[in-house]
Amino acid sequence: MNKAAHADMLIASAREMIPFLKEKGPQHDIDKRISNEVARKLRDNGFFRICQSRENGGFGLRPSVLWRVTREVARGDSASAWILSLAGLHPWVGGMFSPQAQDEVFKDGTDAVIIALTGNVGRGVDVQFDGSHFTLNGKWTYASGIDVADWAAVLVEAEVEGRKGRYLLLVPQSSFEIDDASWNVLGLRGTGSKDVYLKNEKVPVHRCISWDDLQQLKFPGSARNKDPMYQIPHTSLFVMSVAAAVAAVGHGMLDLYCDALQRRIPVGLNHAQLEDRFSMAELGKAASRLDMAFNQLMHDVDEMYDRAEAGYAFTIADRAKYRANAAVLSEVVMESVNIMVRNIGGSLLPNGPIERCFRDIHSMASHFLLQTNHAAELYGRALMGLELPPNARI
Repeated sequence: MNKAAHADMLIASAREMIPFLKEKGPQHDIDKRISNEVARKLRDNGFFRICQSRENGGFGLRPSVLWRVTREVARGDSASAWILSLAGLHPWVGGMFSPQAQDEVFKDGTDAVIIALTGNVGRGVDVQFDGSHFTLNGKWTYASGIDVADWAAVLVEAEVEGRKGRYLLLVPQSSFEIDDASWNVLGLRGTGSKDVYLKNEKVPVHRCISWDDLQQLKFPGSARNKDPMYQIPHTSLFVMSVAAAVAAVGHGMLDLYCDALQRRIPVGLNHAQLEDRFSMAELGKAASRLDMAFNQLMHDVDEMYDRAEAGYAFTIADRAKYRANAAVLSEVVMESVNIMVRNIGGSLLPNGPIERCFRDIHSMASHFLLQTNHAAELYGRALMGLELPPNARI
């Protein structure tokens, strides 16, 4: 099967899951995690193999395929879309580690659900290195999908051979103590992004890569994996995984909005909202903005992939542009959702699908990498050749 046909098959499989996900989604909010049943169906459909390298038994497809699949999943359940959009990308990260570590993560070519704990989410973390192992103690917050994960990539600071640095370590999910009572939030309740703890966890050095080397596309996994994804800047692709969830759930809200318009008679009017010209105009504008935002995402991620395949060296301005675009397109999606919700007024019922989707997309768009002014400032400074702030994530 060629790659295009394979992608179409995966997208069709996700579309077939929509009724099932609509049924299961509300319970995710109650349970504060996606169910094992939903996670298993996502895995059985091969969605976590999309960005898993062929060398490790995966499909080795473009990230844009993953996020087209995510858009269909989001039409059924926003929490599942969040987990898939982020964790579905992370087999790419797993492929950055040593071949020995990859053999553990993707044993006999199996898939792997890998979450990332990298955005300054450590609390009271202590790391010791004895030359062959790191010993980890501490707490990490926002562990999205930890209940259904196999591994977590944990970013820590440690002193190695007399020098302090940042390192990404692979830790099995079974090593974490999960605080099930910790996830009490306005939106994304169903993602289970809980607090987790490690106590005297020993991580062998072969499951470690330097964070600074990773940012320069230097990692031991390149000895095995040759896909163009491994030549794409880490943050540029990671920020798109967050924006992809926002863009996907925006289309889920569009479905809900159109369904509400089909049956709604607004308070104060004596005719169906479908007959209101201004409501139709607002619908058309919102749908157009959502389409443009998603297409911008697809353009950027495919452009990155094509450039990497051609051996292009990404500049600081390139990286800053991709981060700014991700933030701006997320803002466009959120504004479109706000317009739709405003125009159904009294239909915004407590604990309903529209209310849930509205809460979730606002929480997604508040991610630190999608803060528009900060991302746009980095891009503006890069365009003018000005120095970027220390440790700027691009």
